[in-house]
Amino acid sequence: MKVVTISCSPRVGGNSDLIINSVLDGIRNAHSDMVVDKFKLNNLDIKGCKGCYQCKRTGECIQKDDMQQIYSKMNEADLLIFASPIYMGYITGIGKNFIDRLFAFSRGHFDISLPAGKKFIVILTQGHDREDAYRVVADNLMNIFNGLGMESKGKIIAAGLTSNVADIRKEILEIAYNVGTRI
Repeated sequence: MKVVTISCSPRVGGNSDLIINSVLDGIRNAHSDMVVDKFKLNNLDIKGCKGCYQCKRTGECIQKDDMQQIYSKMNEADLLIFASPIYMGYITGIGKNFIDRLFAFSRGHFDISLPAGKKFIVILTQGHDREDAYRVVADNLMNIFNGLGMESKGKIIAAGLTSNVADIRKEILEIAYNVGTRI
């Protein structure tokens, strides 16, 4: 099983990364042949979509930045794990650039170039105590990935988290682990 993880958090080893790792531990328990490509977007050069439609004419994004290696890995992957903290009511800015650049997989309104059969998991972390406070963000992401022909294998909304990773609740990591074992 080939897995691509996308962490939109600027913090190394933060809550998003801990939850990703817990999901991966669960997958690893069920799939000993797992290969993982991890991308920490904050460490990459990913520009915003130019809206030039070059990808519609040639099948490739005109921008030659670090998104090119992610495109390649996503084409090969069986599973995408997308994780972002909620900043100002939505995913991080670099996460939004990533999402916008997925436009390159759309050849027309409903013609998708991403190979069929891919699955995804959405992970959102937030300081707000109510899990439903930003559920619309998870729903939007689920719609985007579904629109690319991918099948949802779960969403994790971890609410009430602080920037102190020592405060992450064990039940959140257990939920993440269990999501992974069901892949």
